[in-house]
Amino acid sequence: MDLSALYTPVQEDLDRLRSVMEQELASDDPFIAELVRHVLQTRGKMIRPALVCLSAQASGGAGDARLWIAAALEFIHVASLIHDDIIDDADLRRGLPTVNVQWGNQIAVLLGDYLFAKAFDLLSRVRHTEVAPTVAEAAVKMSQAEIMQIKYGQQPHGDEDVYLRIIAGKTAYLFSAACKAGALVAGNTIAADLLGTYGLQWGMAFQITDDALDLTSREESLGKPIHSDIKSGKVTLPVIRALRDATPEDRDRLTRLLAGPARDGEREELHHLLQRYHGIDYALDVAGHYARQAAAALGPLPAGSAKDSLLALTEFVVVRSR
Repeated sequence: MDLSALYTPVQEDLDRLRSVMEQELASDDPFIAELVRHVLQTRGKMIRPALVCLSAQASGGAGDARLWIAAALEFIHVASLIHDDIIDDADLRRGLPTVNVQWGNQIAVLLGDYLFAKAFDLLSRVRHTEVAPTVAEAAVKMSQAEIMQIKYGQQPHGDEDVYLRIIAGKTAYLFSAACKAGALVAGNTIAADLLGTYGLQWGMAFQITDDALDLTSREESLGKPIHSDIKSGKVTLPVIRALRDATPEDRDRLTRLLAGPARDGEREELHHLLQRYHGIDYALDVAGHYARQAAAALGPLPAGSAKDSLLALTEFVVVRSR
């Protein structure tokens, strides 16, 4: 399934958005300009901006404010990735060196802060009074979840409820804010509640699938090192399920495999154990459940191309390969 085809109803918005982002991040300082070029070069699938614009359109609205919101959501997302890369000591992001590798941790921290500041500068221009608090609440939850992940998300055997709380905060609430804010700026508070639910459920499906892909994809297709969650000590849903169902002997073996950097033969053994105890299949089943909940939330919205794309995204989220 081609993601770009699902963006068709808002492709013009996304084309304009790049200019908005370049303009908002423009700087007379050559070093900051270099950092900004790197940020814009490494932008990803632009899912959050697309969800803002699709939600605004599905709610019957337009206006340039949606582009400010879309840019703000992308800046917050990129800032969180820059900070994540510092925490994880990552060296590759979307096929390019991370900011922390290229310029050091100090610059990476400050660049993330700069993007957060620019995001809320943009949101301050949006007249609808609920938009900025909606996004701010999601940013607070994201920060809390990052702390929770460091404190609780690296326990040897993991806990499914804790894992779900962490990914809700780290990922799903920002998707929810993107969808809700798009509807709010369109002036449709009823749609805002529906789309906020859609975004939350879709975000859960997205992150669970992402965690499964970390264990099953090739590095060149994922755009970052595989097994990055394991290397940074994060215990994700496929692993939690396998550890729960494994025999004591296999549980000990899994724990040892997860404890250190995996060589090629050990990666194959890890995959074998995850398959034996249905860790990947279970995670994808849970992701599918959340995707169906997301689709159900769209039911009351009027028919249209934007709604069709949002529905199609609930299928894409669990079948994607990157």
